[in-house]
Amino acid sequence: MKTHLSFLFAVLLSALTANATLTTYTFVGADWSSKVGTVAVGSTDGWVADVVAADYSTGRNTPQGPTGWGVKVTSNAAYKNAGATSVLAFEDIRRLTFNYCTNTSAGKGTLYVQIGDAEPIATTIDRPEKGKGDLNRDLEIDMQGKVLTGKIRFWIDCTENSIYINTITIRAKTGSPNIAGLTSEMFRLVTDVNQLEDSDEVIIGVAGTQHNYIMGLYDEYNSRNNIYALRATYSSDRQSVNPQEDAVYLLRKGNSDAGDYFTFADIDGYVLVASGGNPNHNENNYLTIWDTIYSPQYGYYGAWTIAVEPTGEAAIVNLGKSRSGKLQFNLNGNTPIFSCYKDFSQTMPAIYRKVTVADPTEPYISLSSGNMGSFLLEDEPLEGEFMVQVNTVNLAEDLSVALVDGETFALGATVVDRDGDVLRLSYSFSEPGDYRDTLTLSNAEVSASLVLIAHVDRRLTISEAVQLSDLKSCYLQEVVVTKKYDKYIFVQDATGSMLLFDSGNLYGKGCKRGDVLSGVAGRYKNYYGNPEIALSQAFSSRAGQAPEPRILTAVPDSADVCEYVRFEEVVYDDETNIIIGGQKLPVYDLFNYQSKASVVAGRLYNIEGLVYYYNRVVFCPAVIEPADDTAVSNTTAPQVYYAEGKVICPDSMPFAVYSSDGRLVLVGRGTTDVSGLPTGAYLLYTETSSCRFIISR
Repeated sequence: MKTHLSFLFAVLLSALTANATLTTYTFVGADWSSKVGTVAVGSTDGWVADVVAADYSTGRNTPQGPTGWGVKVTSNAAYKNAGATSVLAFEDIRRLTFNYCTNTSAGKGTLYVQIGDAEPIATTIDRPEKGKGDLNRDLEIDMQGKVLTGKIRFWIDCTENSIYINTITIRAKTGSPNIAGLTSEMFRLVTDVNQLEDSDEVIIGVAGTQHNYIMGLYDEYNSRNNIYALRATYSSDRQSVNPQEDAVYLLRKGNSDAGDYFTFADIDGYVLVASGGNPNHNENNYLTIWDTIYSPQYGYYGAWTIAVEPTGEAAIVNLGKSRSGKLQFNLNGNTPIFSCYKDFSQTMPAIYRKVTVADPTEPYISLSSGNMGSFLLEDEPLEGEFMVQVNTVNLAEDLSVALVDGETFALGATVVDRDGDVLRLSYSFSEPGDYRDTLTLSNAEVSASLVLIAHVDRRLTISEAVQLSDLKSCYLQEVVVTKKYDKYIFVQDATGSMLLFDSGNLYGKGCKRGDVLSGVAGRYKNYYGNPEIALSQAFSSRAGQAPEPRILTAVPDSADVCEYVRFEEVVYDDETNIIIGGQKLPVYDLFNYQSKASVVAGRLYNIEGLVYYYNRVVFCPAVIEPADDTAVSNTTAPQVYYAEGKVICPDSMPFAVYSSDGRLVLVGRGTTDVSGLPTGAYLLYTETSSCRFIISR
């Protein structure tokens, strides 16, 4: 298989030299390190710094939105002539375009470009229009009617403030071998389940941009109750992934009394099965291989349904009887795995299918991703630009460009050069929601389409957030911390309460009760009955007033989950339950607090803490105080006793009465008539003493 792929790769590369192609390098470091499709390694591709730049502005080097930064060159003499030389020599360079910006109202200098041994070309960067310097703009280099060949060297003489170089796009007869989508060795992202065909070769990868892993084949030395993950090289837009022999599965379609399904088979014909979580056992998270898709114990445990979002997130769900049947990626500390889970609690997978390689002499179009990602609507309307890179081979005519709807997005051009180009689209969002359109490109020879997707959020109250479906992105309005413990941050606003889950204690390490949090964002999930946001970015925090807990006089229910509450004068019947209104409320020591406190059965307490869901509604104490501090401090215990149908407790002392089998039957204060209790033996407890009495008829 390696020889076959290498041959096709060589053939396709030869095809790339037949016409001009487009290579865009995105700079990602002060040493002019870059990306083009995949990571461009300096020794084989990319750029070698002649003079390093001042800095790299993290987080602003992005096609989303109207602004972008990149590699920063300043007017400081230490950075004069900061620039780099390409590792590759390009043939017949027809055009160079630099994408750059400056600071808001200042920044100017000269950009120099030299190709091979030709004379350097100097292009002036003028001071920007006031207030608009941080808007991205393109600087096209005038080739002065020449078509040049050689390595490309550029440098910047910044004479005022700062200049930020974001990308350089090269139109030439040859291009980078890392151009995504133009090599047969790329598996392409599946964005619609209908793209999957019987006998497809597929790789299971990871949706999103945070993890560069794919699922390997089962290996008895590395796999146990899961399939180990392999490091992988994705294209920068996540539309492609480089193949690895020990990660390719054969996808087959089937049908049974359980419905239509897919199977994933390895090179020996063994299929992926979810063989854990038997309802009669406590097993969970099993993913392995077997030689059949059906088992009397697990049902169709080798059969899977697949649902795919246009963003590439794939819900791969097992049709068997296993308790855990949802295939996902888990970073798992330092041992990343793919396994099955009871719900979608981990990172969603993605499916990449091997695209059939057409005749390399035929016309071909490759498009970058149309997934614009998520936007936060705070200033209305939200306006900006999105770039789609169009790479082509063997086209004799230019491409006409159109949008199917044209209501949300607008085209910057209606024609794309036959050699490819970067197509700019503008957008304007005034309401939250999901926005979609379809971009079409065509000429007399060939056509292609791309689904454009943008998700727009606004900041929600907690009561609005808890209505979201699982794994939806969520941005909260300001909230107040009611309890912080390790990676658990419980918060509330005027509309409700919820949990922020801070995996690794990364974002909220310094939070404390009463702090006001702004800018909270993450993915929403109902975690076994607890509304939760898994945090995905940093937020700001300021000191505030700790909210007063709501006093409850009855056992809470699921509507109270994650709320910080207080119970007054309640009694423990043992260390696992408290009694409220004659009903038991289970205690779960989530904060490791009760284990540090001395709790006496029958004694009255005032307690504060969180209502939580742990198999059922439970209470997690955070404060435990005796209800009567004076009685505790007495050095002489007053006598308590039973006489003539009454419990005699001096000084209005609170008490609790238990039956001989340990059931709490009465909580009272001072002298109280108990003659209505059934006959039998009873134990009487106060804070300082106890006695035994018998009621007989």
